[in-house]
Amino acid sequence: MIGLVLLMAISFCFAMFQGGFVSWFIFYSFFPFSAYAAILLFYPMHAFTVERKVNKRECQAGESVQIAVTFTRKNRLPLLFMVVEEELPQEMEDRGFQRKILIFPGFKRTFSMSYTLENLPRGEHSFQSIRFRIGDFFGLAEREAIYSSPLKITVFPQYHELAYSDLDRVFNQGAVGSTKKTKREHSVVSGVREYQPGDQLSWINWKATARTNEIMTKEFEVQKNRDVFIMLDNNPSDLFEESVVITASIAHAMLKKGMEIGYASMGSRLIIPTGAGNNQRRKIFYRLAKEEHSVVNALEENVSKGRLPANAAVIFIVSDLTLEKVDLLSAFRANQGLMLCVKKQADLTDEEKMSSSTAVSRGIKVSFFEHGQLKFDRSGVMAK
Repeated sequence: MIGLVLLMAISFCFAMFQGGFVSWFIFYSFFPFSAYAAILLFYPMHAFTVERKVNKRECQAGESVQIAVTFTRKNRLPLLFMVVEEELPQEMEDRGFQRKILIFPGFKRTFSMSYTLENLPRGEHSFQSIRFRIGDFFGLAEREAIYSSPLKITVFPQYHELAYSDLDRVFNQGAVGSTKKTKREHSVVSGVREYQPGDQLSWINWKATARTNEIMTKEFEVQKNRDVFIMLDNNPSDLFEESVVITASIAHAMLKKGMEIGYASMGSRLIIPTGAGNNQRRKIFYRLAKEEHSVVNALEENVSKGRLPANAAVIFIVSDLTLEKVDLLSAFRANQGLMLCVKKQADLTDEEKMSSSTAVSRGIKVSFFEHGQLKFDRSGVMAK
C-alpha cells in the first residue's frame, strides 16, 4: 500500500510541476491501475466459497479421476486472473503430479475449473486444501488465500483375471465338512442312493435306475474345507507393487469362485477373518490399497498367539525367499502352504535357491513367476 501511494504521489507531483499534456496523461493513465491495485489489497478473500467435486471416489490403480472446483463470491468486482493450485498429497507430488491452473473470472460471481488426475497410483489419497492467488495488471498487489476442502480418493490395486480351477486340490485335504455347496462338491462320485426331493436331474444314475427300477441318484464325496488365508510380504522390495497386484488377482479369483478366504500381512497385526462375497472382496482390496513397506514381522506374533488357525491353508506371496519366511510358513501343517515368489527363477540368489529347496523338502509348494505372465502348470502351481 505504501508503494502504491508513493507511486501515485510521484506521478501527481510530476504532473503538477512539469505540466503539459504528457505529464497529466501519465498520471491519469496510471491512476485506474493503481486504484484497482489498492482495492485488491482490501478485497475480502474470506468471501469466497470453494466446493470440490469428483466424478468417483473409488477407482483402480492406473485409472483417471476428474476433479471440478467451483468458486462462488458475493460481489462482482472484476478479477483479472486467478491462479489456482491444488495441494496434492505427498505421494502424488513425489510421483511428479502438479496441478496449477490459470483462470480468468472477470465479472462472474460463480466460476469453476476442472482437471484430470491420470494414472493414479495405488493408495488412499487425502486432499486437504486449495490455494489460489489474485493480482492486478502489473503485479503491484497480490492476494493469496488457502481454503480447506477435504476429499479422500481410494485407489484399489490392479488385478488380473485368473483361471483358478487347478488350485482346488489344495482344499481336498481338510477335516471339516463344508456347509456350502459349490461346484467342487460334485466332482467325485462315491456311490448311488435313492432319489430324494431336491436332487438335480443331472445327478440321476440311469444305469442304476434301469437295474433297480427305482430312480437312483449319484452320491458325491463330501467336500472338505478349511480356513484359507492369503498372506503378503511387506518387506521393502522393488517388486512390492507386483506382489500387491498378484495378491489382489488371487483374492479376486478365489472370491469369484465362491471360496471363503482371509487376509493377513507381515506388516500388520490386523487380520481379516475368512469370508466370501463382494463385501469380503472390498475389505481385502481396501487393505491392499493401504499396504506399504514395513520391516515389522507381525505374522510371527499372530501365528504364535494363535490368531491365525494352525490348520489353515496358506498362500504366502513374497518378493524374495528367505529361511525366515520358510520357517514362518512351516508353522502351519505340511502340504498346506503355497509360497509364490514374485520374480524369475533364473534371477534367484544362492540364498534364495537354498531357501526354495528347504521349503520343498518341508512339503511347501514354491512357484516363481514373472509379473504380467500368469498361468498355471499341470501340477496346479502358478508358474511363469
